[in-house]
Amino acid sequence: MMTESQAKALATMLHEIRPRWSAPSMMKVLERNAKHPASFSDTALAAITAARDPAVETPGCIFTDPRFWPEASKAHLPKPAPCPDHIGEASHNCRCCKADVKAGIRPADMIGKHHEPESEDDE
Repeated sequence: MMTESQAKALATMLHEIRPRWSAPSMMKVLERNAKHPASFSDTALAAITAARDPAVETPGCIFTDPRFWPEASKAHLPKPAPCPDHIGEASHNCRCCKADVKAGIRPADMIGKHHEPESEDDE
């Protein structure tokens, strides 16, 4: 668990890396995950790694996406929510949804969300 001063320092640093991530928003994300069992150094590493990834839109995925965490801390992460349309895929990073977007059958904002494509009969 991290202290308040550590959270403030990390929030400020993340804002410097990703200016769109405001320090107050980062504090809220860190406060929501205050009981996370990972060490401050592992949390800081995961957060900085996520902030440096241009594909990451919002900081909320720091605590759900295992890609950013050192191996020793991955076991402590909560299991990500499943994709409602694709068994075995996590909603935050569903490969099948991303393939559907590339194929033009799913809007980009529907990754990890239930989507009913329009049938050809509706036309």
